Amino acid sequence: MNVIELTNNILPEPYNIQKQANHENVSYHGVVKCVLHFGDGKYKTISSDNAKDLLSVNIVRYNPKSEVEVNFVERVLMHYKDSGSIEDLARRCGYKSTRTFTRHFKRILNTTPKQWLFLIKKNEVLHYLQNTDIPINEIVSITGFCSMSHLAHFCKSKIGSSPTKIRNEAIKDNTVFQ
Repeated sequence: MNVIELTNNILPEPYNIQKQANHENVSYHGVVKCVLHFGDGKYKTISSDNAKDLLSVNIVRYNPKSEVEVNFVERVLMHYKDSGSIEDLARRCGYKSTRTFTRHFKRILNTTPKQWLFLIKKNEVLHYLQNTDIPINEIVSITGFCSMSHLAHFCKSKIGSSPTKIRNEAIKDNTVFQ
């Protein structure tokens, strides 16, 4: 299936939600069921058989101008999780030069690989801290950090609070463990 940009008219009326003024990449957490509608009329429903499971959905907007761009994005999405660095991601996506990979990435996704990976990592960390009761030391390994201090440094410098403070604020706001 090709990744495409959805139009406003593709969703039936009950699914039309008030449009956000900010059209950046968005993550949704706590999703029970997700229905993906494709340009060829096909759709895929993703849900879990386990009532306690929730989905996390990351929406990346881009407007592909060619099949080459679609293939590029599909390769990035297929390999980013297993890549240890931007150089590794470039290699896994078939590029010998990180500079060429970065140039294509910026042209197609309107951001650098580093900024995009940061956004993915930030959303993932926030999801686990704010929406689960998974111990923070387990979140370290789930999200690919090498130590608790590395996660703490990431949270303090990139999000503005320690992991414990982020978790405690979510508990206080009654957004966790409901």
